[in-house]
Amino acid sequence: MKRVLLLMLALCLAMITLPAAAEKKNLTERGVFKVPAGEIQMFEIGDITVDHGGGIWAKNVNSHSIISVDRISGGDWSIALEAEGGSIIASFDEIITPEGCSAEIDAKDGGFISLTGGNCRSEGNYQGFLIKEAGASAARIHVNEIYAKGKYGILAFPEDSSTLIFSAKKVHCDGEYGVWVQSKMKGNGKETLISVEIGELESPGVALQFQQYGSGYYSDLTFGKVTAGDIALRLEVDGGNVANVFVKEDVTAGRIGVKFYSDQRVQLIVAGTINASEAPILVADMSGRSGVGINGKTQVILAWRIIPTASGHVVMRQGKETDTVVESNSTEALEKAIRYIIRTEESDQAAFTLKKADGEDIRISSGYPVACEGERVLVEVQAADGYRVTSVLNGEEEKTPLEQDENGNWYFDMPRGGGISLFAVTEPAT
Repeated sequence: MKRVLLLMLALCLAMITLPAAAEKKNLTERGVFKVPAGEIQMFEIGDITVDHGGGIWAKNVNSHSIISVDRISGGDWSIALEAEGGSIIASFDEIITPEGCSAEIDAKDGGFISLTGGNCRSEGNYQGFLIKEAGASAARIHVNEIYAKGKYGILAFPEDSSTLIFSAKKVHCDGEYGVWVQSKMKGNGKETLISVEIGELESPGVALQFQQYGSGYYSDLTFGKVTAGDIALRLEVDGGNVANVFVKEDVTAGRIGVKFYSDQRVQLIVAGTINASEAPILVADMSGRSGVGINGKTQVILAWRIIPTASGHVVMRQGKETDTVVESNSTEALEKAIRYIIRTEESDQAAFTLKKADGEDIRISSGYPVACEGERVLVEVQAADGYRVTSVLNGEEEKTPLEQDENGNWYFDMPRGGGISLFAVTEPAT
Protein backbone atom coordinates (compact mmCIF):
# COMPACT_ATOMS: atom_id res chain seq x y z
CA MET A 1 0.00 0.00 0.00
CA LYS A 2 2.81 2.40 0.82
CA ARG A 3 4.35 1.83 -2.61
CA VAL A 4 1.01 2.63 -4.24
CA LEU A 5 0.78 5.87 -2.28
CA LEU A 6 4.29 6.81 -3.41
CA LEU A 7 3.37 6.32 -7.05
CA MET A 8 0.15 8.32 -6.56
CA LEU A 9 2.19 11.08 -5.00
CA ALA A 10 4.42 11.22 -8.06
CA LEU A 11 1.40 11.59 -10.34
CA CYS A 12 -0.02 14.31 -8.14
CA LEU A 13 3.26 16.21 -8.20
CA ALA A 14 3.30 16.05 -11.97
CA MET A 15 -0.17 17.70 -12.11
CA ILE A 16 0.44 20.41 -9.51
CA THR A 17 0.52 23.93 -10.95
CA LEU A 18 3.73 25.45 -9.62
CA PRO A 19 4.95 29.02 -9.83
CA ALA A 20 6.81 29.64 -13.07
CA ALA A 21 10.46 28.69 -12.77
CA ALA A 22 13.15 31.27 -13.35
CA GLU A 23 14.56 31.66 -16.84
CA LYS A 24 16.50 28.57 -17.85
CA LYS A 25 20.23 29.08 -17.26
CA ASN A 26 23.39 27.24 -18.16
CA LEU A 27 25.75 26.30 -15.32
CA THR A 28 29.52 25.87 -15.17
CA GLU A 29 29.54 24.48 -11.63
CA ARG A 30 27.59 21.91 -9.69
CA GLY A 31 23.91 22.63 -9.15
CA VAL A 32 22.82 21.93 -5.55
CA PHE A 33 19.09 21.58 -4.86
CA LYS A 34 17.99 21.01 -1.26
CA VAL A 35 14.30 21.70 -0.64
CA PRO A 36 13.18 22.46 2.94
CA ALA A 37 10.88 19.93 4.58
CA GLY A 38 7.25 20.23 3.57
CA GLU A 39 7.92 22.34 0.48
CA ILE A 40 7.61 21.67 -3.26
CA GLN A 41 9.97 23.40 -5.70
CA MET A 42 10.71 23.22 -9.42
CA PHE A 43 14.04 23.82 -11.16
CA GLU A 44 14.71 24.21 -14.90
CA ILE A 45 18.30 24.24 -16.14
CA GLY A 46 19.88 24.39 -19.57
CA ASP A 47 23.32 22.83 -20.00
CA ILE A 48 25.67 22.00 -17.13
CA THR A 49 29.37 21.83 -17.98
CA VAL A 50 31.88 21.17 -15.21
CA ASP A 51 35.60 20.35 -15.12
CA HIS A 52 35.46 18.35 -11.89
CA GLY A 53 32.97 17.34 -9.21
CA GLY A 54 29.36 16.70 -10.15
CA GLY A 55 26.59 18.13 -12.27
CA ILE A 56 23.47 17.96 -10.06
CA TRP A 57 23.10 17.07 -6.40
CA ALA A 58 19.55 16.98 -5.05
CA LYS A 59 18.66 15.89 -1.52
CA ASN A 60 15.12 15.96 -0.16
CA VAL A 61 14.05 15.02 3.36
CA ASN A 62 10.25 14.99 3.53
CA SER A 63 10.13 17.51 0.69
CA HIS A 64 9.48 17.37 -3.04
CA SER A 65 11.18 18.71 -6.15
CA ILE A 66 10.89 18.59 -9.94
CA ILE A 67 14.17 19.07 -11.82
CA SER A 68 14.68 19.42 -15.55
CA VAL A 69 18.08 19.74 -17.24
CA ASP A 70 19.06 19.67 -20.89
CA ARG A 71 22.61 18.32 -20.98
CA ILE A 72 25.28 17.46 -18.43
CA SER A 73 28.90 17.01 -19.45
CA GLY A 74 32.24 16.77 -17.68
CA GLY A 75 33.06 16.10 -14.05
CA ASP A 76 33.46 13.05 -11.87
CA TRP A 77 29.72 12.27 -11.79
CA SER A 78 26.61 13.79 -13.38
CA ILE A 79 23.46 13.31 -11.28
CA ALA A 80 23.11 12.39 -7.59
CA LEU A 81 19.53 12.17 -6.25
CA GLU A 82 18.72 11.40 -2.60
CA ALA A 83 15.14 11.17 -1.32
CA GLU A 84 14.45 10.36 2.33
CA GLY A 85 10.72 10.38 2.92
CA GLY A 86 10.25 12.89 0.09
CA SER A 87 10.29 12.72 -3.69
CA ILE A 88 12.37 13.86 -6.65
CA ILE A 89 11.16 13.83 -10.25
CA ALA A 90 14.06 14.56 -12.59
CA SER A 91 14.60 14.53 -16.34
CA PHE A 92 17.49 15.12 -18.72
CA ASP A 93 18.27 15.00 -22.44
CA GLU A 94 21.87 13.75 -22.41
CA ILE A 95 24.64 12.88 -19.96
CA ILE A 96 28.35 12.58 -20.75
CA THR A 97 30.57 11.72 -17.79
CA PRO A 98 34.29 11.40 -18.59
CA GLU A 99 35.46 10.29 -15.14
CA GLY A 100 32.78 8.58 -13.06
CA CYS A 101 29.11 7.64 -12.59
CA SER A 102 26.36 9.03 -14.82
CA ALA A 103 23.67 8.80 -12.14
CA GLU A 104 23.46 7.80 -8.48
CA ILE A 105 19.99 7.12 -7.07
CA ASP A 106 19.45 6.76 -3.30
CA ALA A 107 15.87 6.34 -2.07
CA LYS A 108 15.10 5.36 1.52
CA ASP A 109 12.52 5.58 4.29
CA GLY A 110 9.56 5.96 1.96
CA GLY A 111 11.33 8.17 -0.56
CA PHE A 112 10.39 8.20 -4.23
CA ILE A 113 12.71 9.03 -7.16
CA SER A 114 11.77 9.20 -10.83
CA LEU A 115 14.48 9.76 -13.44
CA THR A 116 13.68 10.00 -17.14
CA GLY A 117 16.16 10.80 -19.85
CA GLY A 118 17.95 10.23 -23.11
CA ASN A 119 21.43 8.80 -23.68
CA CYS A 120 24.01 8.34 -20.90
CA ARG A 121 27.72 7.85 -21.51
CA SER A 122 30.07 7.06 -18.64
CA GLU A 123 33.82 6.83 -19.20
CA GLY A 124 34.70 6.06 -15.57
CA ASN A 125 36.27 2.88 -14.24
CA TYR A 126 33.43 1.68 -11.99
CA GLN A 127 29.70 1.95 -12.79
CA GLY A 128 27.49 3.89 -15.15
CA PHE A 129 24.39 3.84 -12.90
CA LEU A 130 24.26 3.22 -9.14
CA ILE A 131 20.86 2.55 -7.54
CA LYS A 132 20.29 2.08 -3.79
CA GLU A 133 16.91 1.56 -2.11
CA ALA A 134 15.70 0.69 1.38
CA GLY A 135 12.80 1.26 3.77
CA ALA A 136 9.68 0.96 1.58
CA SER A 137 11.12 3.33 -1.02
CA ALA A 138 10.49 3.37 -4.76
CA ALA A 139 12.58 4.27 -7.81
CA ARG A 140 11.40 4.53 -11.41
CA ILE A 141 14.10 5.01 -14.04
CA HIS A 142 13.58 5.20 -17.78
CA VAL A 143 16.42 6.14 -20.14
CA ASN A 144 17.13 5.65 -23.81
CA GLU A 145 20.65 4.16 -23.94
CA ILE A 146 23.44 3.59 -21.43
CA TYR A 147 27.05 3.17 -22.43
CA ALA A 148 29.52 2.43 -19.63
CA LYS A 149 33.24 1.92 -20.02
CA GLY A 150 33.85 0.76 -16.44
CA LYS A 151 33.29 -2.48 -14.55
CA TYR A 152 29.49 -2.19 -14.28
CA GLY A 153 26.89 -0.75 -16.61
CA ILE A 154 24.22 -0.68 -13.90
CA LEU A 155 24.76 -1.57 -10.24
CA ALA A 156 21.56 -1.82 -8.17
CA PHE A 157 20.82 -2.72 -4.52
CA PRO A 158 17.04 -2.83 -3.92
CA GLU A 159 16.26 -3.88 -0.32
CA ASP A 160 13.68 -3.91 2.46
CA SER A 161 10.21 -3.64 0.89
CA SER A 162 11.36 -1.32 -1.90
CA THR A 163 10.20 -1.14 -5.52
CA LEU A 164 12.55 -0.77 -8.47
CA ILE A 165 11.26 -0.14 -12.01
CA PHE A 166 14.01 0.27 -14.59
CA SER A 167 13.81 0.40 -18.37
CA ALA A 168 16.18 1.27 -21.21
CA LYS A 169 16.30 0.62 -24.93
CA LYS A 170 19.95 -0.44 -24.77
CA VAL A 171 22.66 -1.05 -22.16
CA HIS A 172 26.23 -1.64 -23.32
CA CYS A 173 29.12 -2.09 -20.91
CA ASP A 174 32.76 -2.52 -21.92
CA GLY A 175 33.62 -3.92 -18.48
CA GLU A 176 32.84 -7.14 -16.61
CA TYR A 177 29.09 -6.76 -15.94
CA GLY A 178 26.34 -5.18 -18.01
CA VAL A 179 23.79 -5.20 -15.16
CA TRP A 180 24.35 -6.35 -11.57
CA VAL A 181 21.33 -6.47 -9.24
CA GLN A 182 22.00 -7.64 -5.70
CA SER A 183 19.59 -7.96 -2.77
CA LYS A 184 20.51 -9.49 0.57
CA MET A 185 17.47 -8.83 2.73
CA LYS A 186 17.41 -10.84 5.93
CA GLY A 187 14.24 -12.23 7.45
CA ASN A 188 10.84 -13.13 6.01
CA GLY A 189 7.53 -11.46 5.34
CA LYS A 190 8.77 -8.39 3.48
CA GLU A 191 8.13 -7.68 -0.17
CA THR A 192 10.61 -6.21 -2.60
CA LEU A 193 9.43 -5.83 -6.19
CA ILE A 194 11.88 -5.54 -9.09
CA SER A 195 11.00 -4.86 -12.71
CA VAL A 196 13.75 -4.53 -15.32
CA GLU A 197 13.12 -4.10 -19.05
CA ILE A 198 16.04 -3.62 -21.44
CA GLY A 199 15.84 -3.86 -25.21
CA GLU A 200 19.47 -4.81 -25.93
CA LEU A 201 21.93 -5.87 -23.23
CA GLU A 202 25.60 -6.31 -24.17
CA SER A 203 28.79 -7.03 -22.26
CA PRO A 204 32.10 -8.75 -23.07
CA GLY A 205 31.90 -10.41 -19.64
CA VAL A 206 28.62 -11.20 -17.84
CA ALA A 207 25.57 -9.46 -19.31
CA LEU A 208 23.31 -9.95 -16.24
CA GLN A 209 24.35 -10.85 -12.70
CA PHE A 210 21.15 -11.20 -10.66
CA GLN A 211 21.36 -12.15 -6.97
CA GLN A 212 18.55 -12.45 -4.42
CA TYR A 213 19.23 -13.87 -0.98
CA GLY A 214 16.79 -14.14 1.91
CA SER A 215 13.11 -14.18 0.99
CA GLY A 216 10.27 -11.94 -0.08
CA TYR A 217 11.53 -10.87 -3.52
CA TYR A 218 9.46 -10.95 -6.70
CA SER A 219 11.17 -10.01 -9.95
CA ASP A 220 10.22 -9.63 -13.61
CA LEU A 221 13.19 -9.28 -15.96
CA THR A 222 12.50 -8.64 -19.65
CA PHE A 223 15.04 -8.27 -22.45
CA GLY A 224 14.92 -7.92 -26.20
CA LYS A 225 18.18 -9.76 -26.80
CA VAL A 226 21.19 -10.55 -24.62
CA THR A 227 24.78 -10.85 -25.86
CA ALA A 228 27.82 -11.63 -23.70
CA GLY A 229 31.42 -12.64 -24.24
CA ASP A 230 31.37 -15.00 -21.24
CA ILE A 231 27.99 -15.55 -19.49
CA ALA A 232 24.72 -14.05 -20.71
CA LEU A 233 22.41 -14.56 -17.68
CA ARG A 234 23.75 -15.58 -14.26
CA LEU A 235 20.86 -16.05 -11.82
CA GLU A 236 21.37 -16.66 -8.09
CA VAL A 237 17.95 -16.69 -6.46
CA ASP A 238 17.25 -18.30 -3.08
CA GLY A 239 14.33 -20.71 -2.86
CA GLY A 240 12.12 -18.21 -1.03
CA ASN A 241 12.07 -15.82 -3.98
CA VAL A 242 10.57 -15.83 -7.46
CA ALA A 243 12.26 -14.60 -10.66
CA ASN A 244 10.60 -14.47 -14.08
CA VAL A 245 13.01 -13.94 -16.97
CA PHE A 246 11.73 -13.28 -20.49
CA VAL A 247 13.97 -12.78 -23.54
CA LYS A 248 12.03 -11.83 -26.66
CA GLU A 249 14.81 -12.68 -29.11
CA ASP A 250 18.15 -14.51 -28.70
CA VAL A 251 20.59 -15.25 -25.88
CA THR A 252 24.15 -15.47 -27.23
CA ALA A 253 27.24 -16.07 -25.10
CA GLY A 254 30.86 -17.03 -25.59
CA ARG A 255 30.75 -19.75 -22.89
CA ILE A 256 27.53 -20.02 -20.86
CA GLY A 257 24.03 -18.97 -21.90
CA VAL A 258 22.05 -19.16 -18.64
CA LYS A 259 23.27 -20.26 -15.20
CA PHE A 260 21.13 -20.93 -12.13
CA TYR A 261 20.95 -23.16 -9.07
CA SER A 262 18.84 -26.29 -8.85
CA ASP A 263 16.74 -25.06 -5.91
CA GLN A 264 15.68 -21.79 -7.53
CA ARG A 265 12.10 -20.86 -8.42
CA VAL A 266 12.84 -19.54 -11.88
CA GLN A 267 10.69 -19.23 -14.96
CA LEU A 268 12.87 -18.66 -18.01
CA ILE A 269 11.33 -17.92 -21.41
CA VAL A 270 13.52 -17.37 -24.46
CA ALA A 271 11.33 -16.82 -27.49
CA GLY A 272 14.41 -17.08 -29.73
CA THR A 273 17.62 -19.13 -29.58
CA ILE A 274 20.05 -19.89 -26.75
CA ASN A 275 23.52 -20.28 -28.23
CA ALA A 276 26.65 -20.81 -26.09
CA SER A 277 29.73 -22.88 -26.86
CA GLU A 278 30.29 -24.64 -23.51
CA ALA A 279 26.85 -24.72 -21.86
CA PRO A 280 23.58 -23.29 -23.19
CA ILE A 281 22.19 -23.87 -19.67
CA LEU A 282 24.44 -24.46 -16.65
CA VAL A 283 23.03 -25.70 -13.34
CA ALA A 284 24.85 -25.63 -10.03
CA ASP A 285 23.37 -28.56 -8.08
CA MET A 286 22.46 -27.43 -4.55
CA SER A 287 20.69 -30.65 -3.58
CA GLY A 288 23.00 -31.16 -0.62
CA ARG A 289 21.77 -27.89 0.84
CA SER A 290 18.07 -27.92 0.05
CA GLY A 291 17.11 -31.46 -0.87
CA VAL A 292 16.13 -30.35 -4.36
CA GLY A 293 18.07 -31.86 -7.24
CA ILE A 294 18.32 -31.08 -10.92
CA ASN A 295 14.90 -32.43 -11.76
CA GLY A 296 13.05 -29.73 -13.68
CA LYS A 297 10.43 -29.32 -10.92
CA THR A 298 11.63 -26.02 -9.46
CA GLN A 299 12.44 -24.41 -12.80
CA VAL A 300 10.21 -23.80 -15.80
CA ILE A 301 12.24 -23.34 -18.98
CA LEU A 302 10.71 -22.42 -22.33
CA ALA A 303 12.74 -21.76 -25.45
CA TRP A 304 12.15 -21.90 -29.16
CA ARG A 305 15.59 -23.34 -29.82
CA ILE A 306 18.62 -24.32 -27.75
CA ILE A 307 21.68 -25.21 -29.81
CA PRO A 308 23.25 -28.35 -28.24
CA THR A 309 26.93 -28.50 -27.39
CA ALA A 310 29.39 -30.58 -29.42
CA SER A 311 28.62 -33.47 -27.04
CA GLY A 312 24.88 -33.14 -27.70
CA HIS A 313 23.80 -31.55 -24.38
CA VAL A 314 21.60 -28.52 -23.80
CA VAL A 315 22.04 -28.60 -20.00
CA MET A 316 25.41 -28.97 -18.29
CA ARG A 317 26.42 -29.17 -14.66
CA GLN A 318 28.78 -26.86 -12.82
CA GLY A 319 32.03 -28.45 -11.68
CA LYS A 320 33.77 -27.97 -8.36
CA GLU A 321 34.93 -24.51 -9.35
CA THR A 322 32.44 -21.72 -9.98
CA ASP A 323 31.32 -21.40 -13.62
CA THR A 324 33.23 -24.49 -14.74
CA VAL A 325 31.37 -26.94 -16.97
CA VAL A 326 31.16 -30.74 -16.71
CA GLU A 327 28.88 -33.36 -18.23
CA SER A 328 26.62 -35.28 -15.85
CA ASN A 329 23.71 -37.69 -16.09
CA SER A 330 22.03 -35.65 -13.33
CA THR A 331 20.96 -33.04 -15.91
CA GLU A 332 18.92 -35.50 -18.00
CA ALA A 333 15.66 -34.90 -16.12
CA LEU A 334 15.89 -31.16 -16.65
CA GLU A 335 16.75 -31.61 -20.33
CA LYS A 336 13.62 -33.74 -20.76
CA ALA A 337 11.52 -31.13 -18.90
CA ILE A 338 12.43 -28.16 -21.11
CA ARG A 339 9.38 -26.94 -23.02
CA TYR A 340 10.17 -26.04 -26.60
CA ILE A 341 8.06 -23.37 -28.27
CA ILE A 342 6.43 -24.35 -31.55
CA ARG A 343 6.21 -21.56 -34.10
CA THR A 344 3.47 -21.62 -36.74
CA GLU A 345 3.25 -19.24 -39.66
CA GLU A 346 -0.43 -18.41 -39.90
CA SER A 347 -1.87 -17.01 -43.13
CA ASP A 348 -5.17 -16.15 -44.73
CA GLN A 349 -5.01 -19.47 -46.56
CA ALA A 350 -4.33 -21.88 -43.68
CA ALA A 351 -4.58 -22.17 -39.87
CA PHE A 352 -2.86 -24.69 -37.59
CA THR A 353 -4.16 -26.90 -34.80
CA LEU A 354 -1.59 -28.84 -32.77
CA LYS A 355 -2.47 -32.03 -30.93
CA LYS A 356 -0.70 -34.55 -28.72
CA ALA A 357 -0.27 -38.09 -29.99
CA ASP A 358 -3.41 -39.14 -28.06
CA GLY A 359 -5.49 -36.45 -29.78
CA GLU A 360 -5.64 -34.07 -26.80
CA ASP A 361 -4.86 -30.39 -27.29
CA ILE A 362 -1.19 -29.56 -26.98
CA ARG A 363 0.05 -27.85 -23.82
CA ILE A 364 -0.05 -24.05 -23.75
CA SER A 365 2.56 -22.53 -21.46
CA SER A 366 2.77 -18.75 -20.92
CA GLY A 367 0.73 -18.32 -24.09
CA TYR A 368 3.01 -20.51 -26.26
CA PRO A 369 2.24 -23.97 -27.69
CA VAL A 370 5.03 -26.20 -26.37
CA ALA A 371 6.28 -29.78 -26.37
CA CYS A 372 9.14 -31.50 -24.58
CA GLU A 373 11.94 -33.47 -26.16
CA GLY A 374 10.73 -36.73 -27.72
CA GLU A 375 7.03 -35.84 -27.62
CA ARG A 376 5.07 -36.49 -30.80
CA VAL A 377 2.96 -33.62 -32.09
CA LEU A 378 0.15 -34.05 -34.63
CA VAL A 379 -0.31 -31.12 -37.00
CA GLU A 380 -3.74 -30.34 -38.37
CA VAL A 381 -4.09 -27.60 -40.99
CA GLN A 382 -7.43 -26.04 -41.89
CA ALA A 383 -7.34 -24.57 -45.38
CA ALA A 384 -9.42 -21.50 -46.18
CA ASP A 385 -12.29 -21.70 -48.64
CA GLY A 386 -10.97 -22.16 -52.14
CA TYR A 387 -7.61 -23.64 -51.07
CA ARG A 388 -6.18 -27.00 -50.17
CA VAL A 389 -3.02 -27.93 -48.25
CA THR A 390 -0.39 -29.80 -50.24
CA SER A 391 2.34 -30.12 -47.58
CA VAL A 392 3.57 -28.82 -44.22
CA LEU A 393 7.19 -27.64 -43.94
CA ASN A 394 9.45 -27.14 -40.94
CA GLY A 395 12.31 -24.67 -40.77
CA GLU A 396 13.22 -20.99 -40.84
CA GLU A 397 15.71 -20.80 -43.71
CA GLU A 398 15.95 -24.39 -44.91
CA LYS A 399 12.48 -25.93 -44.95
CA THR A 400 11.92 -29.69 -44.88
CA PRO A 401 8.54 -31.44 -45.28
CA LEU A 402 6.87 -33.17 -42.32
CA GLU A 403 6.04 -36.86 -42.54
CA GLN A 404 2.51 -38.22 -42.55
CA ASP A 405 1.26 -41.17 -40.54
CA GLU A 406 -0.93 -44.00 -41.80
CA ASN A 407 -4.01 -41.82 -41.27
CA GLY A 408 -2.60 -39.00 -43.36
CA ASN A 409 -1.83 -36.76 -40.38
CA TRP A 410 1.30 -34.64 -40.46
CA TYR A 411 3.47 -35.06 -37.39
CA PHE A 412 6.90 -34.49 -35.89
CA ASP A 413 8.79 -35.68 -32.81
CA MET A 414 10.25 -32.75 -30.88
CA PRO A 415 14.04 -32.98 -31.29
CA ARG A 416 16.57 -32.10 -28.60
CA GLY A 417 17.08 -28.37 -28.85
CA GLY A 418 13.68 -27.68 -30.44
CA GLY A 419 13.66 -25.16 -33.28
CA ILE A 420 10.33 -26.16 -34.83
CA SER A 421 8.78 -23.59 -37.19
CA LEU A 422 5.82 -24.75 -39.31
CA PHE A 423 4.61 -23.45 -42.64
CA ALA A 424 1.71 -24.76 -44.71
CA VAL A 425 1.98 -24.94 -48.50
CA THR A 426 -1.36 -24.35 -50.19
CA GLU A 427 -2.75 -24.13 -53.69
CA PRO A 428 -6.12 -23.20 -55.15
CA ALA A 429 -8.60 -26.04 -54.86
CA THR A 430 -9.86 -27.54 -58.10
